Amino acid sequence: MVEQVELQSGAEVPASERFDQWEAHLSDFYVPLAVSPVPQESFHGWIRRGSYGDVEVSALGSGAQHVRRTKSLIARTDDEFLTATIQTKGRGRLYQDDRVAEVVPGTLVFYDSTRPYAFDLDDDWGMSVVQVPLSRLRERTGLTGADLPTAIAIPEQGAVGVVTRFFRDLTRLQHTNPEQARLLAAPALDLLASAVRLAAGQGPPPRSADAFARERVLVYMRRHCTDPALTAQRIALGCKMSRRALYRIFDDFEEGPAAVLRRMRVNIAAELLLRDPLLPVSAVAHASGFATERQFYRSFRHEKGTTPSAFRKAAVALHNTVRPPLVNQP
Repeated sequence: MVEQVELQSGAEVPASERFDQWEAHLSDFYVPLAVSPVPQESFHGWIRRGSYGDVEVSALGSGAQHVRRTKSLIARTDDEFLTATIQTKGRGRLYQDDRVAEVVPGTLVFYDSTRPYAFDLDDDWGMSVVQVPLSRLRERTGLTGADLPTAIAIPEQGAVGVVTRFFRDLTRLQHTNPEQARLLAAPALDLLASAVRLAAGQGPPPRSADAFARERVLVYMRRHCTDPALTAQRIALGCKMSRRALYRIFDDFEEGPAAVLRRMRVNIAAELLLRDPLLPVSAVAHASGFATERQFYRSFRHEKGTTPSAFRKAAVALHNTVRPPLVNQP
């Protein structure tokens, strides 16, 4: 499901009121932010966002403005994200870690939500945005906060440019064909991790025997995760390895195979809740691989911080209160 927002000031709604709504949407979709407009007679803004497991991909655009992520705003939430933006229209400057990145169309920049940053956008602008939890990125790259290539303007040329073009095209495709976008988004986390490593001046990590085995296990888990009878023992048998070997190959993950399986099932459940608002929660629980509704509620709250019903209600409310963006927007 792709969430969409379009805001436009006019005779009935002044620009200041629309801008306040815009700031609230940005803070809700991404992280808490302080946004101030460059003086203008009217205001327009739009967002299209799709979620693919741990990766959120969006396209958005608006008029000139200043965006700030301050220490007090950081203290409001425990969420930790790495954000990558690809400028598609307009110019601007990103400030973080005593660095300044000048962005123009085609430029990729990274920034870390756990440290203050500022983004000044000088005129009408558009961008593609990729957001991923820092914990998942650390699993893939081994990089800590100090190693991340934040506020460095990366041009579209070279190896990183291949990833830049992938995500920019993915944001366009999810607007015209969400199902095809979902299929193509499967390697999104690994692609972003590769771009971060390359931008940080590191080559691809060496592939150990455990890494190949883990990839094989994850493929098996994705294929069978909706089976309520799937357990660590069944996974080990299906992948022809011992339980000890199964747990060893997940040593690099912050959580073991059971938690990874839980996350897979919750992501499937979230997609079902959004796709079919009339499907009973009990049916969602069964279809996503949970043995009981109680187990489903407990797992969903652990992963999403809310209940399945509240998650669906919030999504439906958002869908009913916003209009889709204009088809001729970039």
